[in-house]
Amino acid sequence: MACTSLMEEKQSGKRQQTNVWCDGCYDMCHFGHANSLRQAKAMGGYLIVGVHSDVEVTLHKGPPVFTEQERYKMVRAIKWVDEVVEDAPYVTTLETLDKYNCEFVVHGDDITMTADGTDTYHIVKSAGRYKECKRTQGVSTTDLVGRMLLMTKSHHQSSLNFSKEEAGEIGVVRSDYLFRKHL
Repeated sequence: MACTSLMEEKQSGKRQQTNVWCDGCYDMCHFGHANSLRQAKAMGGYLIVGVHSDVEVTLHKGPPVFTEQERYKMVRAIKWVDEVVEDAPYVTTLETLDKYNCEFVVHGDDITMTADGTDTYHIVKSAGRYKECKRTQGVSTTDLVGRMLLMTKSHHQSSLNFSKEEAGEIGVVRSDYLFRKHL
């Protein structure tokens, strides 16, 4: 196959796409994940996303909320994703990038570490095959779990703050939690 210049590609209407690699747990897939994948897609043309297995996620971060099969499906549903690689290695290597013909990996501007504290992108960073995108502030799986826990607690304290009599009138089943401050 002959090499063509950018000018020739532009004139012929055929522009060679750059394969871009992203990887992650993608547990409780949210807008922050989608936004980082949108940014990564804009840096290349064809976006390949590696999703870590339950075993890898559990080893390095703790057990995921969603199973790997659920996480694979969630990532496939994101419109900027062209291909999903299941059971991607937790530490991104040059071999992984080369296997999928990816020029570079893209990750948010937050550091991801292995269980022993090693930067998961140290190999590709030292090879100059790493690019960063802006992390979506205030939206991370950890933030969302914290918000859900706080909302649940405040929800029970404010929404369900009624007397035993009121609860009986509307058919709420008694629980020690609901009536703790009324006993």
